[in-house]
Amino acid sequence: MINSQTNSNMEFLGAGRSGEVFLLDSPDGKIARKIFYGDKITHLIHYFFFGAPNPYIWNEDALNCAYYRRRILQNLVQFWFGSHLTVANATDRGWNEESKSYQLDTEFSKGEAVALHHPFNHDKDWQVEVLVHRVMQPLQKWLIKSGFDGLVWQAGKGNPVALNNFLLTQDDPDNYQFVWIDLESGVPALIPLNFLTLFTFYLPKCFHHKRPLFDDVDMDRLNAYIEMNRVGLEETLGSKPYDEMLSDIEYLGYHQRNWKEMPRFQRSIHYQLKKGKITETEANRYLQNPWRWYIRELMRLGRKVPYKLLVRLPVKVFKFFASIPYFGFVRGFFKVLFFRRYRLKVARDYVNRRLERWMERKQITDEESDYFLHHLHNDYSSEYLGDFGVHLGMKVFVKVFEYIISPLLYAAGLINEGTLVFFLIFGGPISRTLYTSLQMFQAAGEGKEIPWVAFFIGLIPSLFGNIAYPCQMIYSASGSRGKLARFIVYDTFSRVGDKFPIWGGEDTLTEHYFNHGADRLVRWVTLLRRPFQRRVS
Repeated sequence: MINSQTNSNMEFLGAGRSGEVFLLDSPDGKIARKIFYGDKITHLIHYFFFGAPNPYIWNEDALNCAYYRRRILQNLVQFWFGSHLTVANATDRGWNEESKSYQLDTEFSKGEAVALHHPFNHDKDWQVEVLVHRVMQPLQKWLIKSGFDGLVWQAGKGNPVALNNFLLTQDDPDNYQFVWIDLESGVPALIPLNFLTLFTFYLPKCFHHKRPLFDDVDMDRLNAYIEMNRVGLEETLGSKPYDEMLSDIEYLGYHQRNWKEMPRFQRSIHYQLKKGKITETEANRYLQNPWRWYIRELMRLGRKVPYKLLVRLPVKVFKFFASIPYFGFVRGFFKVLFFRRYRLKVARDYVNRRLERWMERKQITDEESDYFLHHLHNDYSSEYLGDFGVHLGMKVFVKVFEYIISPLLYAAGLINEGTLVFFLIFGGPISRTLYTSLQMFQAAGEGKEIPWVAFFIGLIPSLFGNIAYPCQMIYSASGSRGKLARFIVYDTFSRVGDKFPIWGGEDTLTEHYFNHGADRLVRWVTLLRRPFQRRVS
């Protein structure tokens, strides 16, 4: 079993919805240790469907299932993909007393997440395409065929978050290699982004397994698949690994039955026992008298929910609003609006922080970052971020004028109905036009690019006019010298994918979708501006 080692002595690698992963040394080399946990939202989801939080945290049979699934799938993916895909195989498992949860040791993989698109890496766009179409989608079909119905979620079927379950270990489009590092789900497979898969696959599988789908394996289908492909598996793996896999399958079936057949009230009791919230004597008494447990939980819920809603929540809300530095916020707001130098500093500091984040994620090199930083103080592109902030900041004053001052002027008889309607419709375009006109004259005097795209789009009433400077940024990014502008556009779109609710995050397919969407948009604008450039020349 796992050797004892405090979490503070381990290097943090990352976290998913089911656990945190740490790097540590072992007698056999470096290993990755996954300590299972869950946040409040995932706890709530598991309580609703299963009566207790994520079973990998507290259920030893669930932990053993994770251990044996990895061992089995390490062999199967070799049979399916050869050297193109491997599994971070499980090496040990045990209890982490410090976290009071189970943990799983796996092989450490030195791979990297597939590359995001940016101005210097057009030659790496193949990575995400190969991962999705040559690895993940075929893997989903193999998993279904062999009975690993629940693992399809972690392989990405309807789940864009699953992209970061894979790392690239050999960066070669003709001889690529990926490793599947995370096979354990954090939530039941019931919230796919593509809801068509919910009705065509996940719900039918829930009815087949008679429960919400959570890393379930159809043992009958798995055994039938192994027997049907015995010759090919023995030729690929060898007789001894094949026999070991058969033994692992038996253990998997045994532990899965113990885990999945546990009644709902027993799950809740065993979770509280593992977390040290009840004693073993109390647990045995509740197991013999389930009604006492339900009464206890209802009473606990009756005390906990009103206290949280009526006491803790108002206190948290008050502390949140009390912690806001209102004076500093207002001061910074006016400085952004009226001081160009401060506005430029804010914009450049923001771009600098984003460059540092891309470097931390190993998405850009030191040399590429140096190039962007050099142009950050010589390129006009970063100024558009500040100008966009001014447009948004002016809306406060414009809305006050439109919805408070103008109606008061109308009520006082100082303006008529037509003037009131004109102010309500064109207040935003007028303010944007005045500001952008000043910026155009200033740019012309300094020999910089004139933001004529922002000028014309800013004339449009409604919310569309507010994206005048983002459109100007995209136009600048489409130019032959707009590498910094392109990076800002790619980063902005990528952040939308990162912050996308539920299905977003770093290194997810959602982030890559927005990232590559920015590239398609920039290329489209480039094509549109070519005829204009030819006419000008």
